[in-house]
Order: sequence, then C-alpha cells, then structure tokens
Amino acid sequence: MAELHLAWSLSFPTDRFGAQVRYRKLDGATITDFRGGGFTGQRVPAEASDGEMIGISVNLAGRVLCRHSDTDIMLEPHQILLWHGDLARSFEAVDPHHELTVLVPRSRVPQRLAEAAEHTRSAVHAASGCGLAAIAAEQLRAIGRELDNLSEAAMAIATQSFLDTLDSALSPVVERPSPNKRSALLRRIRQHVEHNLDDPGLCANSIAAAHGIAVRTLHLVFADSGTTVARLIRERRLRAAYRDLARAGHHATVTEVAYRWGFSDSAHFSRLFKKEYGITPSSLLTRPGGLEQSEWPEVGSGEDPRLPWSSSAIGRLA
Repeated sequence: MAELHLAWSLSFPTDRFGAQVRYRKLDGATITDFRGGGFTGQRVPAEASDGEMIGISVNLAGRVLCRHSDTDIMLEPHQILLWHGDLARSFEAVDPHHELTVLVPRSRVPQRLAEAAEHTRSAVHAASGCGLAAIAAEQLRAIGRELDNLSEAAMAIATQSFLDTLDSALSPVVERPSPNKRSALLRRIRQHVEHNLDDPGLCANSIAAAHGIAVRTLHLVFADSGTTVARLIRERRLRAAYRDLARAGHHATVTEVAYRWGFSDSAHFSRLFKKEYGITPSSLLTRPGGLEQSEWPEVGSGEDPRLPWSSSAIGRLA
C-alpha cells in the first residue's frame, strides 16, 4: 500500500485477506486497479515526505467510508472521490470493493481540480446520465482495461485527457466568448502554440493556464475553428518535423527531430507522421538530396518567425 498509495496503518477483520492489484507508474503518477475484501486504514506520517499528491478514486463496486479532513464521506458505486494526500485521514472498505485510483503530483493537476480536491465534502456522481463526470469515469475505466497495453506516451496522453475531462466536469458553467473576443483569443493561442511547439508539456491545460482561462473555455474558443487544440498542436509539430527532416539529410536522426518538436516517443511520432504524409520519417530523412522547398507542406497562418523556412525569417535574411 505504501508503494502504490500513501503511508497507511492497515488492519484486517480476520487473518485471511485477498486482493488483486494491477498498476502502472509514470512520471511520479500511479494508476491502480484494486479489487479486495474489507479492511481499514489510518493515515500515518511518512518518514519521507510523499510530496503534495492529489488522489482521484472511481468506485466501481462495494462501498468505502472515507474521512477527508473533518468530513466522513461514503463512496458508493459509480461515484468519484477527489482527495488531497495531506488531508486524507482514514478509510474503511465496508464491503469487498473494486476501485480505480489515480495518484498524481499536485503540480500536474489542473488548478481548479486541485482546489476541488482540497475542499472535498462529498463524492461526485458519475453514473450514466451524469454528463462529463460519467465520461471521465469511463475514460479511467478504459485506461484500466488497457493498463498493460499502453506505451508510456499513450498512458500520459490518456491520463491527461482524463484529468482535463474531469476538470471540465467540475468547473462552473462557462459562457461562450463573443465572436470578436473568441477570434482575438484564438489568434493569441495559435501564436502561443507556434512559439512553444518544442515544449513537451504543451497541452490544453498549459495553454489555458498561460491565458488565464478554463480548459472548457479553451475548447469553446476552438469550437468553430475546424480543429481542436490537440489536433492543432499535433499538426504544427508534424509540419515542423517534416521541414527539419527534409532539410537534414544524414545530419540528424528521426528520434532527434521527434524530440526537438515535443514528441516523447519516436515510434508514436513515426506512426502519426506516416498517417499524415503517407511516408515514413526515416524515408524522408534518407531521400537523396533531401526535398526541394517547393515540395514542403505549405505553412499556414501563425507561422513561427524563428523557423528558417518561415516567410518572415526569409524576408529578414533577404
């Protein structure tokens, strides 16, 4: 329990206890699929600090009585409980239960979600018919089913998507920005994306934080743009990588170019690249003489003037 969760003093009603645990660890986060009988736990100070951790538990079967700060919360099936590691006090698995838990450093959790965990007073209903909360719960169930099959990059994407969906589910209703404000904000966001393509942490959450808006507002801004935040980032990174590969010849590797433009998994990058352009990045890299500039994909609006192929940079060089 201390390895997969936090420091707990555990007790069991009998001398026999059975449990089945599956888990994955990734960049300080742990995703656990737990099935087990009744037992109780009391939070104890850890010898070494756990760090500031946020927990999100989706209960699928059975009941768990949790004490968070000074509040007792009965976690029923098809409910989600957000909790702060420093405020968790005790739990009692009233029945044999099945739950999925994400334990993640606070720094990686959307701000509003972390604040909600600090002030938890009740569980969130996530049964069918509960909108985004139900979708978030189903996302975590899907991650649990694919726990053994996802690469680290895919696991990171899936986990971030779950956190963003739950953040939107718990955020106050956000009014759609006016057309003029939406257009201006969309231009600023596109420029922000262009100037941060090489940042592996570039995502909907980081973009929303940089512009002082909720993730839900960010998605509303893109609603009529013909694309999504994730697709825009992916397309611009692939285009930048295409240019680098076309110009590099034998002076670079596919992995170097992929990492340069924010891709953390070269195999995943290669699959996306082939799907987008119909050729593998390695075949483009090894093409004799590279490609003529006329063969490169067209650069749309919002191009990064730092890049050597952008019209603004070429104008300065001329």
